[in-house]
Amino acid sequence: MATAYDVLRLTSLVVAALLAIGPSQRSAIAAPSAAVQKIAIFPFDIRDVEIEGDPFAKPKQEDLRRMKLVAEELKTLMEKDGKFAVVSLEPLAKDVEAASPFNKCDACEVPIAKQAGADLAVTGYVDKLSDALISLQLFAREAESGKLVKAMSAEIRGNTDELWLHGIRWLWRNRFNVEATKQ
Repeated sequence: MATAYDVLRLTSLVVAALLAIGPSQRSAIAAPSAAVQKIAIFPFDIRDVEIEGDPFAKPKQEDLRRMKLVAEELKTLMEKDGKFAVVSLEPLAKDVEAASPFNKCDACEVPIAKQAGADLAVTGYVDKLSDALISLQLFAREAESGKLVKAMSAEIRGNTDELWLHGIRWLWRNRFNVEATKQ
């Protein structure tokens, strides 16, 4: 038979344990978590005004590297959030390559995302008007229906890793994941 002292001691141990963990873990214990949404993040596309009209011109290697950098940062942000799981598109690499560029294919990423087991297909587009003015855009479509559920953009005033990362983080915080921050 438990005594009042035993109950008090057990209660204080539970309180101490809850205080020892972070707030996000406490909320996960307190309330059942919603289902994790599976996301397929496709390679970003770019339009560089400086090379338009030249059929042989290719985007700068630095810009291509930055597109990969911000796509990886978006994956990291989603994984850290806990409500999203990024699915691998590696097994479908040939399909991804054949379908790109995604900004011109009218939702051709949707069947690939569905095949990968994703709930949402996310594509990104960089519209580079100059090194001083860049627009970073994200689009999310339901993998089941192809319906566009999110479209957002951020203006970047400069062409550095730090500014591109600031742009994707701003989109994540203020547009893509805005529902979570309002709670």
